[in-house]
Amino acid sequence: MEEISLRELIEILLKRKKIIMGTTLLAVLASAIVSFFILEPVYETRMVLMASNFSDKLQPNQLKGEGIDNILSNLSQYPSMTMETYKQQVKAPKVMRETIEELGLEDKYDIESLAKSITLETIKDTNLLNIKMQAKDPELAAEIVNTVGRKFVAFVSDKAKEQATTTSQYIKTQIDAEKEQLDKALVELKDFLGQPQGVQELTQEVEAKLMLVTEYKTSLFQEELQREVLQQSINKVKNELKAEKPLIVTEKSILEDSLLSNLAKEKTGENIGDIASIRMNNEEVNPVYIALKEKEAEIAVELTQAETKVQMLKTQIQSIQQEVEDLQIKLAERQHEGRLIDQKVQIAQNTYDAFTRKHEELRVTESSQVGESNMIIVSKAYPTTNPVAPRKALNVAIAGVLGIMLGVFAAFSIEYWQASGEEKKNIPSTN
Repeated sequence: MEEISLRELIEILLKRKKIIMGTTLLAVLASAIVSFFILEPVYETRMVLMASNFSDKLQPNQLKGEGIDNILSNLSQYPSMTMETYKQQVKAPKVMRETIEELGLEDKYDIESLAKSITLETIKDTNLLNIKMQAKDPELAAEIVNTVGRKFVAFVSDKAKEQATTTSQYIKTQIDAEKEQLDKALVELKDFLGQPQGVQELTQEVEAKLMLVTEYKTSLFQEELQREVLQQSINKVKNELKAEKPLIVTEKSILEDSLLSNLAKEKTGENIGDIASIRMNNEEVNPVYIALKEKEAEIAVELTQAETKVQMLKTQIQSIQQEVEDLQIKLAERQHEGRLIDQKVQIAQNTYDAFTRKHEELRVTESSQVGESNMIIVSKAYPTTNPVAPRKALNVAIAGVLGIMLGVFAAFSIEYWQASGEEKKNIPSTN
């Protein structure tokens, strides 16, 4: 292999400098003619939109747990919109179609071509969205961009209202169903309260019975105390009777008995003084014994009456206590049934109220300009006078570089073919 030195390369370039310069000049001239006289200028216009956090403010406070309020909040929650979401929605077919129809661009664009001519750009760390378009007509480009921006804002608003309307209609249907359930629960509660021996009536009856039991127990205590006193009294009288005799023997003068004294005077003919010394023994009923016996009998009657009252009070207390137990069981059953009905009414009322509140919130959301509030037009697009294409100086510079490269390639190619031809001439013939 032959080695080619740098000197040889430079000599080749200098030798073929005219070719290189001619090629470069031709490329520059062609680029200049095309850029300055053939290519039409292209203008770029842009519209700036700013996404706000208005939709986040519409979100209800989320409740912990899975209550009806939390479920309804999740159901009616407006979707959180990111800049990338907005960016994807700008070129929605509906936005493109409405723009074409409003501006009468049917002969110039269809939905796909218009979408391709629109360029979207989000600015990092901001909530700004640029809608850009390049066209030969700056006024038409500005009009298209502004229309696309307006249609996009209307599109976002319509979608928000559409979701709110759909959810509102569903909740309105549920409100009617929940109202029917609430009415049924209230009728059931009314029937329950109208039944005889309700909770309040049974409570009062139990309280009255308990008060009566308390009174009877107080009377029983007093009667038992009285019976104990009577028992002690009769025991005391019996002990006293043991110490007394039914009859007592007394010694007295015969004169103390008028009948015997007269009989003695007739029989003996003695005077009163003579018979006064006559003594006799007399048996008499012991009045203390009789009094104790009478007292014993009275106390015994009272004791019997007291025992009868005690037994009667015990029987009455036992009967009333049984009635109280039966009433308390019935009261507990009524209270349990009442709690179940109250709970049913409360649940139905809370559910109905939750649906009603949510329906009112959605009604406000429907009437508010959610799209316009979420996406704000910061700057409209205006026609520009400075074209963005063609870039004439850049095109000429690139053409110059390409011309030099092409000239160098042509120079080396010509030198190579000439050198190859000379070598063939210098090779001796074998014939």
